[in-house]
Amino acid sequence: METSINILVVDDDSAMRDACSQALSKSGHDVMLAKRGSEAIALLNRWSFAVIILDLKIPNEHGMETLQKIKAEDPEAEVVIITGHGTIQTAVKAIKLGAFDFLTKPFTPNELRRTVERAFKNRQLNIENVILRQTLRQKETQKEIVSQSPEMAKVKEMIRMAAPTDSTVLVQGESGTGKGLVAHKLHAMSQRKDHSFVVVDCGSLVRTLFESELFGHVKGAFTGADSTQYGKFEMANGGTIFFDEIANINLDIQAKLLKAVEEKAVSKVGSHKVVKVDTRIIAATNKDLKKAIRKGEFREDLFFRLNVVSIHLAPLRDRRMDIPLLVDHFLDIYSARQGKTIHGLSKDALDAMENYAWPGNVRELENMLERLIIFSRGETITFQDLVYSNTTFSGISPPEPTTLEELEHEHIGKMLERFNRNITRTAESLGIDRKTLRTKIKKYDLNP
Repeated sequence: METSINILVVDDDSAMRDACSQALSKSGHDVMLAKRGSEAIALLNRWSFAVIILDLKIPNEHGMETLQKIKAEDPEAEVVIITGHGTIQTAVKAIKLGAFDFLTKPFTPNELRRTVERAFKNRQLNIENVILRQTLRQKETQKEIVSQSPEMAKVKEMIRMAAPTDSTVLVQGESGTGKGLVAHKLHAMSQRKDHSFVVVDCGSLVRTLFESELFGHVKGAFTGADSTQYGKFEMANGGTIFFDEIANINLDIQAKLLKAVEEKAVSKVGSHKVVKVDTRIIAATNKDLKKAIRKGEFREDLFFRLNVVSIHLAPLRDRRMDIPLLVDHFLDIYSARQGKTIHGLSKDALDAMENYAWPGNVRELENMLERLIIFSRGETITFQDLVYSNTTFSGISPPEPTTLEELEHEHIGKMLERFNRNITRTAESLGIDRKTLRTKIKKYDLNP
């Protein structure tokens, strides 16, 4: 999607200012104008501009000084110099002082637009490099929503319909149900997919530093602020910002967050300068926000702003038909990662898993299967493996077989394990011939 760029044009020639403004406004950019360097600096004290177009030849002003003041006031701003043929050497000197590029008069509207877009892309690249240095991006092991239940089919359809919009989404559900995965899918299927997806973990950030993390800070804003830092909103400009467990934000920050959402603008800690941001907001919580509102712990106006599209994730105990599919999915991932060959779970082990309440939901299931693979002693995970690797199942007896087929299935499986899958010895112990045993192995899918 096209991103609107905040641009300042500084030129004493009104015709040039108007021509630049018209050319850039037609591309959907926000343009402000200044006829003197002092006016530009005054505007920079109030607003943040991604790109500044500066004519160095303004009467009674030193253009280089204006450039230096601009870079001192806003180091992240990209400055494009406007110059005549006779002052190219001066423009090159300006680039050495921090300008991005220069345009030689006369230039066409398309040349102006292309230069501005290159400057903006350079600025975005610099921000992305900052993000990479400041945060360790976790690799996603689960890229798709693995399910076959009607409850999750509804969720998938809501994601498909909501993703292409810019509407704010509130994802609700217990811990471990996959709220972060839903947020990732909403971003990946949106028009913002080529821009940043920035996560704000509201449960782990130090409360006193939360405002700085969210909005950024300027050098000297507080003890330890040794340099100007981007906030999460600026990092997510053009993309998506995901507030995980948003109910953990205190009321003071909630008020500032509401203002940022409504005005689409933020100010760094220690600065009154307004930075316009274009971000899509997704929030998640495992708490009942309506109950939190009644208790005075969450702002009702912020709730209404966030709850434009509401997606609820059912706990795993309410969609048990997803468990076999999730088991196969995680077995494939972690058996490959551990270099083991695991063909699946025995029937009694899978039955135990399907009957378990899973208070930690999909996250608990994933962690348990990773642990089972680490401690597995064969190519099929048995109920005994389940008990051995997890105390949760230690007091549970395996489900009793209820039919003759189930009894036969279980008994043949145990004999195969006892004799290390030796067909001759297993057949002898069961009192049947090898051909009959092979037929039953095939019937009950007991192949290794």
